[in-house]
Parts: sequence; structure tokens; C-alpha cells
Amino acid sequence: MKNLVIALLLIASVTLGALFFKEHRLRQTRTAQLAEAEARAVAAETLVKEKTDAVESARFAENKAKILQETLTATAAHAEEKSKEVASLQAAAKTNTAANPLAAMFKDPKMKEMIKSQQKMVMGPMIEKSYAPLFKQLSLTPEQSAGLKDLLQGKMLVAADLGMSLMDGSLDAAQRTELGKQMKTDTDAYDAQIKQFLGDDNYKALEGYEKLQPDRMAVGQFGDQLAGSATPLSADQQQQLIQALNQERTSFKWTTDYSNKTPGDTDYASLFSEEKLGRFATEKEQFDQQFLERAKTVLTPEQYAAYEKYQVTQREMQINAMKMAAKMFSQ
Repeated sequence: MKNLVIALLLIASVTLGALFFKEHRLRQTRTAQLAEAEARAVAAETLVKEKTDAVESARFAENKAKILQETLTATAAHAEEKSKEVASLQAAAKTNTAANPLAAMFKDPKMKEMIKSQQKMVMGPMIEKSYAPLFKQLSLTPEQSAGLKDLLQGKMLVAADLGMSLMDGSLDAAQRTELGKQMKTDTDAYDAQIKQFLGDDNYKALEGYEKLQPDRMAVGQFGDQLAGSATPLSADQQQQLIQALNQERTSFKWTTDYSNKTPGDTDYASLFSEEKLGRFATEKEQFDQQFLERAKTVLTPEQYAAYEKYQVTQREMQINAMKMAAKMFSQ
């Protein structure tokens, strides 16, 4: 379930990015066309002013008007065409249900392929960075590291593919449960391949490493933020913070724990209900405040102040992304 939640958050972020990029390109196109129209109008006006003869001035004024009319007509036509594309996307997003405005996007093969392609671009570097210490710990060769990276990415993409399929607003709870069971089957198959690839001892090391992965990623992002500052995190501080975060997170009494669910037994619409998200948001804030006391024993005052701000930003981003996932699941 942990991989699925991560994939859903990734899908939400990539989807928002895709929509922003499309509308940004439309605004750029319109701005460029209007600028061109204005430039041509200024050029025509300059020609008019250079002519002293009344007849010539009239002729150039006529040309100016014609240029302006042609430019504005072309601009309007192009803008209308682009507006129709955006409107079509927005209309398609409303075809399933009013409560799930983004579901139809995931029925579009081109949109799904674009999101999947962007996910691969994000996952590759993310795995490379997150698992580099493990590759070193296991003394893997570059070829072995590349092979394990491919298997890990394949496993993550199973969750990402399921996430997109689950966004289909026409699915009922039973169909979503079946998809969850299929995800478990597929991820179990990848786990078997990884175990065979690594061997029993190294596979146990991987399992132990992955238990700390959410905490390692959170601390790693904070470390990256301080890397260029006057008070960067030391390697020892990072390890202490990772261990402390894992201990506090796993012992906290979560009402809704999004990291410990069995895919096949999960009602996804219920899991991301407004009530559960609200409780999780409250508990996440409580946990963050509680962990600050523990972090104070590891960080310097300057680092602590930066971490407190980082915590708020990360919490808001996580909750907003999960709300986006909830909208996608809503019926």
C-alpha cells in the first residue's frame, strides 16, 4: 500500500504539472501573437507618418487597417482553436461524474502515456539517489546496481499503473478491489525476482533498508535544502534524524495509517474519504509537533528553525496531494 500511496501522490503532481504546462503554452502563444499584432500595427503606423501626401497617407492607413484585421482574425482563430482544446479537456474531465472531474483524463491513452513517461523520468533519479547507500552497502557492481534499479522501478510502476486505473470513475468498489489484488500479485512477482537476484541475505538487507525509506527520503530532502547553507546537516546528524523519525512514526497511534494497508483488502474511495483525510491531517500536525522535541536533540538552533519551516511546507504539500487523489477517487 505504501508504494501505491506514493504513486498516487506522484500521479497527482504530474497531472497538475501537465495541466499547468498546457495552459502555460496557450498563454505564451496568445501573448506572442498579440505582441506580433502590435508590432505590425506600429510598423504600419510608422509608414503612415512618413507619408506627407494625403492620398498616400490614406492608402497606408488602409494597409494598416488591413494588416491589423488580418492579424487579429488569425489570432482570434488560433486562440479559439486552443481554447477549444482546453475546453475539450475540461469537458472530458466532467463526463464521468461532477464529483470526479479528473477521472476522464486517465481514460485518454495519450494523457496516460504522457504521465507514465514523466513518472519514469522522476522515478529513475529518485531510485538512484535513494538506494545508492544500499548498493554500496551490498557491494554491488555497476551492472548489478543497474539490474536491481530496473526491478525496483518495475515494481514501482506496477503501483503507478494501478493508480491511474483506479482513477477511472466508472469503476465500482469490487472492481477497484480486484485491481488491488492484481497489484499485490504483480508486486509479489517482482519481490520474488528481486529476492532471486539478490539472494536471501541481501534481500533481508533490502527489506530492512526499505523500512526506513520514507524517513530517509524526508530527511534527505531536508538535507538537500540545507546543503548550500552555512549549517548543512552532517552525515551523523542525518542518520540520527532518520532513526529518530522512524521510531516516532512507527510508534505514533495513527487512526488512519496510509503506510500499512493491504492493497486487495482496501476500499480506496473510503480510504481517501474527506473524514479520514481530515483526521490524518490533524494527526500529522500533532505528530510533527511531537517530533520537533526529538529533532531538537539532534539539530543546532539554526537547523531546528529551518526544519520547523520545512515540516510545515512538506505537510501542506502532502495533504494537498492526497486531497487531489481523493478527488480522483470520488464517485
